[in-house]
Amino acid sequence: MRFNKVVGTGGVGTGMLLLSPIQDTLGRSESRLVHRSPARDYCKLHIVFHYIAALIGKQTEVYPLSYVGQDTMGEELLGEMRLAGMHTEYMGRSEELGTMLSVCLQYPDKEGCNMTVINSAASKVTPGYIRSSMEALSVDANTLVAAIPEVSQESRIALLREGKEKGAFCVLSVPAAEAEAFLEAEAFTFCDLLAVNEEEARAVLGAMDKGMKGETQESSEEKLVLRLYEQIKRLNPEIQLLVTFGKHGAYTMAGRHLEYLPAAQVSVKNTTGAGDAFLGGTITGLCLGLPLQKSSREPAAGETELLSAAELGTLCAGLAVQCEDSIAWETGPEILDTAGISCTDIKV
Repeated sequence: MRFNKVVGTGGVGTGMLLLSPIQDTLGRSESRLVHRSPARDYCKLHIVFHYIAALIGKQTEVYPLSYVGQDTMGEELLGEMRLAGMHTEYMGRSEELGTMLSVCLQYPDKEGCNMTVINSAASKVTPGYIRSSMEALSVDANTLVAAIPEVSQESRIALLREGKEKGAFCVLSVPAAEAEAFLEAEAFTFCDLLAVNEEEARAVLGAMDKGMKGETQESSEEKLVLRLYEQIKRLNPEIQLLVTFGKHGAYTMAGRHLEYLPAAQVSVKNTTGAGDAFLGGTITGLCLGLPLQKSSREPAAGETELLSAAELGTLCAGLAVQCEDSIAWETGPEILDTAGISCTDIKV
């Protein structure tokens, strides 16, 4: 194992999935009848960390740092996290605030948007809570830390700062609306891997060079990734990129090498949580000692044996979209065996 401990902060909560019967984007003043899906939806940290714990929880300790309410839903979520293999000793309980709630609106083409409640128990995650938890966990160079959305920007930045100071490998996911704030806080300088989707990549690039924003909207996917890398490596020459494009696949960028990963060719039931599954699988691969990219190694992406962390991310995203819920519950260590990955054979 390259990393024997994964520590991260982000939102932990539940949600509801609303299905729009029409493709048109919901307008500001529009009222629309929708179907409520019976699928179970979850907040981001829970989804990302589920894949890590389910795949390698017996080899790597997985510690989510967040808060849930002192309510039935919070207790159920903690039980699910423990069952997956996560350590919940640093999951706080709030008496005055309820467990985080998220609402996802999904269109017929399976794309959608999310709205997450701010005044929830997750708001109790403070920079002080992050620092004290990381100190107690003895974060070091054998640790991977992940800053996931849905808790305060200050707390996620504190996690990255502490992680970098202690020699950990630092992963950052940035919502589009927060791109400028993270740039101003110099968060990208504390980041080893930046993981974003297309919209978030455009937002980060727009925040870095507002004069290019209009041109960026017209760029191809490949040009967008290359341009973002050229800009962000000025702040952090060692940074690596993972940019997902939904059904169009994903790109990774490391050491000036661009690599494309096609999306898994599977039947799609629900895209909610697919990007988080991709990140969870990629982090799992990094923990196992896989490089982010396969580079010039063979076989090519899409064949049976996986040679990169991002390919494992693609596999997990493919499992996620085939599931009605936002977590693919059948994910387990046997997935690594079918992918040709042996936890005992991989070398750092």
